[in-house]
Amino acid sequence: MPPIHRSTVAAILLVVGAARLPAQPPTTSAKPATPAMVPDSTVRAIEAYAKLQRAMNALRDREQAELAEPRNKKVDAQTDIRARYRQLRADSLKAHGYTPAQVNAMTLRLSGDDALRLLFETTMERLPK
Repeated sequence: MPPIHRSTVAAILLVVGAARLPAQPPTTSAKPATPAMVPDSTVRAIEAYAKLQRAMNALRDREQAELAEPRNKKVDAQTDIRARYRQLRADSLKAHGYTPAQVNAMTLRLSGDDALRLLFETTMERLPK
């Protein structure tokens, strides 16, 4: 009888060892709650937050475009631009009725709740760009 190669023995042990393992239980992923299950007050809060986020995203995009212009490559120009947009962001927060702490709290809440995150994402998609 010819000798058995080590890789063959390893493959046999792997197959036999796997056959002895108990079957894995089927994975069930619980679906997140649908936005219909969210109270109206929360829906309104998320819509207001989405509008704020849309405004903040627009400000960020304008700031980045302005910073990228060749005439604004000097440190003084960039410092001025950043200061102006910092004030614009603060004004936007105030106009939307939010404080930085409230924005942080809502961001944390959305990141930990799949149903609210789904509602936020669909609300962002519905808002005009």
